[in-house]
Amino acid sequence: MSSGFISESEIAEKRKCRQEEWEKVRKPDQPLEAPEEEYDHRSLFDRLQEQKQKRDFEYEEAHRLKNMIKGLDDDEVEFLELVDRSKLEEERKQRGEEQRELASFRSARATLSLHTPATILNIPKPPTPANNRNSYTSQTKLLAGAVVKKRPTTADEQKSSSPPSPHQSHPLHPPRKPKLMTLINQLT
Repeated sequence: MSSGFISESEIAEKRKCRQEEWEKVRKPDQPLEAPEEEYDHRSLFDRLQEQKQKRDFEYEEAHRLKNMIKGLDDDEVEFLELVDRSKLEEERKQRGEEQRELASFRSARATLSLHTPATILNIPKPPTPANNRNSYTSQTKLLAGAVVKKRPTTADEQKSSSPPSPHQSHPLHPPRKPKLMTLINQLT
């Protein structure tokens, strides 16, 4: 462990190294010998005090802008509150108007749903044939292409003569109406 003292030989070695470095970087107008390092003869307290003052000054410079910000005046605060209140009032008016429009739309929709669709759209009903002769001719035209098979009269003949027709009920399938019957039902 060293005692903190520097011997004379260490100082001479450092001076010699410094002189060699000086000769490498020296310019012709500079002196031949390397200048001595400046030694501060002040006390340790004075040197530390100076460093502390430098740090404080740098801190003040960095935070000076932060200290320049001022608070808002009462007039400015009132103005900002007035602007905020006016914005809120506009939003309330807009919401109220939207609510009124929605209520009127809903009430109009409710009244429209009460009326029958034919009266709302004013769609004329299909004309009913005033002449029975016209309906008779249209029915004959429809029935002209239909072919009707005769059914056997007794159950014994039906079983022996032909397979069951599709119109008869089957335990697995429900009975179907013939197509001709559905056509006639639609027309009446």
